[in-house]
Amino acid sequence: MAAASGHTGSLGSAVLELTLEPPPGLAQAGYPVEAVRLVILPDARTALAYPRSGEDRSWAHRNTTGDLCLQYRRDHPALRWLPDDGLEPLVTLVHKHLWFEERWRRTGAWPCEDAPHGDRATAHPIRTDRMHQERDRWTRQ
Repeated sequence: MAAASGHTGSLGSAVLELTLEPPPGLAQAGYPVEAVRLVILPDARTALAYPRSGEDRSWAHRNTTGDLCLQYRRDHPALRWLPDDGLEPLVTLVHKHLWFEERWRRTGAWPCEDAPHGDRATAHPIRTDRMHQERDRWTRQ
């Protein structure tokens, strides 16, 4: 993280303005420095990330409201960010999502299992052994 500042937003939300640098290997490959606004709503369970740079770029996973589609609310808790996880994992989730978007722009492929989109009554099915392993690895007791 190159820079961070914060303030209280409307209705008591926490608003963080972040400048995120790619790790050295991705920087050498030309991945951009990203500016993002992270808004954590007063319920502390909802976090929204709005890219503030590269508006002219295409995006694979953005909601109609402009925020990044970070996770699906009905997925297994081990596969989502929860407030008890803390701020660092949330920023890491946002940063990885931005790298994945850049990878998608360059190759046309999302670099990990890509959940289907749209609201459903249940969690998205886990299709790969790797994601089953990750769910089991991160399951909260």
